Amino acid sequence: MKLVSKEQENHLLKITRLVSVYRSLEIAQLGRLFPELGEEKLKMLLGRLEKSGRLAVDTEKGMVHYTKEGTYNQAVIAAFWVLLDFYPEITYHTVSEYPVALTFYTDKDIFDVIYVPFEKEVVLNHALRVYGEGSPHRLVIVEHPEQISRIHFPGITAYCIVLPDGKIQYFRKQGEKES
Repeated sequence: MKLVSKEQENHLLKITRLVSVYRSLEIAQLGRLFPELGEEKLKMLLGRLEKSGRLAVDTEKGMVHYTKEGTYNQAVIAAFWVLLDFYPEITYHTVSEYPVALTFYTDKDIFDVIYVPFEKEVVLNHALRVYGEGSPHRLVIVEHPEQISRIHFPGITAYCIVLPDGKIQYFRKQGEKES
């Protein structure tokens, strides 16, 4: 059995903690979060975690799950890509409860990331209409730009679309892409 360095053990613990909190993440997301590892070292560490039974890796789908029964949660996966877009300014982040997918903090602000599935705008408008003073900024992920005109809850800082490669397109005003 090969011994791991203190640095590798630290990465193993961080990866395990992240996946335990978010339940499932894309391998590409972990690669973006830990660029210092490189693809080969990340795969090696994920292999160790899988072999020890700490995580389940689905290389075919490019996913890491906390358990073998792990499922793909589109809202959390998309919200995590938005979170990554704010690194390294993030000081804290965690998964949240529906309808908020996750919450993160920077030195200056708090953000709730909300995923709005197509044709669920009315339901989320009702669920999110309460907004108190001092509440987090809301970043709203939509599947299609035409959804933006149907979303009417307070506190929205920006709308965005998460592309399959993890890139984010932001929109500020109804239908206008931010430059």
